[in-house]
Amino acid sequence: MTIRKHHITLNDFPIESGKISFNVLQKVAAMFQTVAGGSLRLVMEGISSKKGPKPKWLEKSIDFQLTGLEKGSTHLVVEAPLLKKTLVQPQISLFGRSPESLQKYTGIDLALESFRQAFRETNNDDLLDKHLLREMEEYRSLFSGTKKVIEITGYVSEKPVKISAQSFDNIKELEEQTPPPSRARVTGILDLMQYSKDLIQIQTKQGAIRAILSGDITFGEISTFFGKKVTLEGIANFKPSAKISAIEVEKVRLATKKDDWFTQEPSPIKEQLDFNELRAKQQYKGTKLDEVIGQWPGDESIEELLEMLNK
Repeated sequence: MTIRKHHITLNDFPIESGKISFNVLQKVAAMFQTVAGGSLRLVMEGISSKKGPKPKWLEKSIDFQLTGLEKGSTHLVVEAPLLKKTLVQPQISLFGRSPESLQKYTGIDLALESFRQAFRETNNDDLLDKHLLREMEEYRSLFSGTKKVIEITGYVSEKPVKISAQSFDNIKELEEQTPPPSRARVTGILDLMQYSKDLIQIQTKQGAIRAILSGDITFGEISTFFGKKVTLEGIANFKPSAKISAIEVEKVRLATKKDDWFTQEPSPIKEQLDFNELRAKQQYKGTKLDEVIGQWPGDESIEELLEMLNK
């Protein structure tokens, strides 16, 4: 079997039984393709959105087909390809999901699991980041004005996943708690993820971190750094739990002794920087705060600010 049928039921929508307007159909289709695409990129790359054209494996994975429209509450029958058909070498076991388990999913299955994580029905958050939560919020208008509910069946849950207007209150709350992407540096041993020409990893003291090359760096430019201790500079992306999911790399260079400060996993920058909390966490006992005041905010990370304080 290379496809799975999913059933999407629209309850209490102001439409005649067995019919659906193009406007509603377009929004429903866009919602599932958007969330499926974002959650799949998080699994494969650690980031739900990236500039540039979509990779072929992503386009194939979210190419869903409407095959039926049934009466009752309007009932859509949708076919989705299994990921074992669309992903050639999903070697992602280092980051929480084995290739074998992923290949049993469709893109819609991942979207359903992503929604369940956003509704806090599970303890996992690997299929969410701030950008994808914001994209989910864009579809609140589809449920406004009535008690509309969309129910979807999928592999990950025996019961249908239900989406309603109330669901978006949970999504909004989680989005506000999720750290935004921020500039970061990280130092460790550079290695290659073999299934992708632009996805790498860096081994730090706390484990491996996925890294994806920005459009300004080519794979050839960094090939001489593999197996060596380097410092990556770029944009760190975070899960709702504030754990880093990936870093989008803008610069790569050989590490120096000064870069040992960045061998820890990057942390998100709070909107309001609490120096007392930071000093207690880092056991800082100096009194050189005045040297930093006036120089921040800039592009510095928390770790760089603390290093300035310790100089």
